[in-house]
Amino acid sequence: MRKKFARVMVVVVIMYYIICGITLFAQQKQQQQAVPLDLSMPQPQQPVQETPKMTLWSLLVAGGPVMIPLALSSIIGTALIIDMLVFKLKLKNFSDPQIVKEINNLILSKEYEKAAEICRNSPLVICKAYLAGIEKRDYRKTDIEAVVAETLDKVIGDLTQENMYINSVAVIAPMLGLLGTVTGMINAFNVIAFQAGLGKPELLAKGVSEALITTATGLIIAIPVMAFYFFIRGKIRNLATHLSVLASDFIDNLCYSKRGIVSQEEDK
Repeated sequence: MRKKFARVMVVVVIMYYIICGITLFAQQKQQQQAVPLDLSMPQPQQPVQETPKMTLWSLLVAGGPVMIPLALSSIIGTALIIDMLVFKLKLKNFSDPQIVKEINNLILSKEYEKAAEICRNSPLVICKAYLAGIEKRDYRKTDIEAVVAETLDKVIGDLTQENMYINSVAVIAPMLGLLGTVTGMINAFNVIAFQAGLGKPELLAKGVSEALITTATGLIIAIPVMAFYFFIRGKIRNLATHLSVLASDFIDNLCYSKRGIVSQEEDK
């Protein structure tokens, strides 16, 4: 179910960028279309002037200096999302059903040293929590629960912190776009005030264009990044629940095997 949802999210984001690209391409085509001429009337021959084409690079340049931090935020957000989804949130990094079953069987068989050795040699997060519980097996159940929960909370906390960085990108990007809007309008009004922009609309349009481009860019960055933030947050919560269930079963098995040892000592 989670894999299907992840695929749907990726498709939605791809479609979002495709729609934005088609819209931009349509706007460029509309700008490049010449005004139709009335062929029934004689037309004076004038030199044909080529309409300047709007490319992605010229669009970025027209956005002004604010486009630099916007581009950096886009790169950082994309890198963090890839790092979380491709590397850090892989379930195989946290637990393995066969290893978990083997360790629990060893615990029930009271072979604590063998179970601890498996945990030491395994890079799985759940094995680190199991090892902390095995080393504290002579303590009370509440103490074992506390040390196991502390180990898992540290891992979940690190994932949550990195996801907050993704959220920061989603929050900062539209604010940078708003900053570009303000600077663009300032430039436009400066043209009106100092360069007689009302008589030269092309000078006035430059500032307005900067304002609109930066605003659109900030939103284009923020919307998909915010969507991935909520998606990753849900995956982290599901992962925390899964690890909590595994830890609870392990602690129950550990305490059950300890009761068997205590009862045998009392019989002696």
